[in-house]
Amino acid sequence: MVATPVLAQTDTVTSTTDDSSYYDSYDYGYDDSYYDFSYDLSDTDAEAGVLAGLGVMLFSGVMLVFSIVVGLGSYIYCSLALMKIAKRMDHENPWFAWIPILNMVLLLQLGDQNPVLLLLLLIPGVGAVVVGVLSIIALMKICEKRGYDKMLGLLSLIPVASYVLLGILAWGKKEPAVAVK
Repeated sequence: MVATPVLAQTDTVTSTTDDSSYYDSYDYGYDDSYYDFSYDLSDTDAEAGVLAGLGVMLFSGVMLVFSIVVGLGSYIYCSLALMKIAKRMDHENPWFAWIPILNMVLLLQLGDQNPVLLLLLLIPGVGAVVVGVLSIIALMKICEKRGYDKMLGLLSLIPVASYVLLGILAWGKKEPAVAVK
């Protein structure tokens, strides 16, 4: 004798229970209020949100003012130092230090580099790297002309040390070791 399933033995299949009424009447054991996603903002929540927004705005404003002050101070210090270096090296236009593109021209001229090489900045990516390397070489030559070790120019690779380097070159007591044009 071969065992066959019970449903396979009959021609018609009928369901004895209504599936929808079975699931509707079943109690899953949770409270529907637990899944209430409506949120009522009370006055304290609204005030906390306003205070948080004001705190963020205040912090952003303080950071903006701080950035402007530090940026402006950095620009003035670098311009003063570069102008003093140009005067000590008897450059004909030390005022170039105060104009953004001309200060790079001045730096390259003081370091015996061709200022036309600044046009390499028009090449995306690679041009900035090449001009950065040329600026470091120019600073190394300026160090040598001012009577310092040539390798002191590598300090320009360290962010805070570059300000120290400019201060040394501008207000240091060493006299030029090499005759300047």
